[in-house]
Amino acid sequence: ARNQLHLTVRALMVWPLPFPQALALYGTVLGPERLVYGFVYHYTPSFRRLAGLGEKGKADLTIMHSLVSTFKVVQICAVASDLGPKINWSFPLDRMLGDESSMARLALGAAFVVFGQILNVSIYKAIGSVGVHYGHELGHDVEWCTGWPFTVLRNPQYIGVVLTFWGIYLGLSPSWTDYEWFCIPLVISFWYTMSCNILEAGTPRHKIGKKKA
Repeated sequence: ARNQLHLTVRALMVWPLPFPQALALYGTVLGPERLVYGFVYHYTPSFRRLAGLGEKGKADLTIMHSLVSTFKVVQICAVASDLGPKINWSFPLDRMLGDESSMARLALGAAFVVFGQILNVSIYKAIGSVGVHYGHELGHDVEWCTGWPFTVLRNPQYIGVVLTFWGIYLGLSPSWTDYEWFCIPLVISFWYTMSCNILEAGTPRHKIGKKKA
């Protein structure tokens, strides 16, 4: 019985995880970020009460800055735990430059990362950290931006994040078609698509309630 328990524990500790388990794990770990921001967007008064930010006026954004930083740390840890074992905690430059296909993946991945980060930096320049960290929803004056990067994309920051994740994984990937390699980019794509279309889309629900009243 003890040997069987030992074998079971070892089986559960296999890393990286098989694709279905990894998809479920990282979906659960990375999803709360989008759910929290969706709650801030649609139920701002409830969030203000829970966070002790008062009902009106400019809220202290310290809690938002902390949430953003925390969720970014979670993302970095998730990528490290997933990608690290896949590349044996090394930088496989010889494989990445081994043939034309590898170099094509590296070049395309690098282009994705660069463009994604250009979009992210542009967002901060356009609306500032106050705007990015939901300052508009929390009572701050954030000028509505219709210029770059909103001239080319509706949700440039989210597209930038998704492109960055895909770029990192694509640049390090051993092939074009190994879908199991792209577990976290698939999870990120799912959750950010949910944000764009459901979790942070349309008129905030707390405002719809006021209109009906």
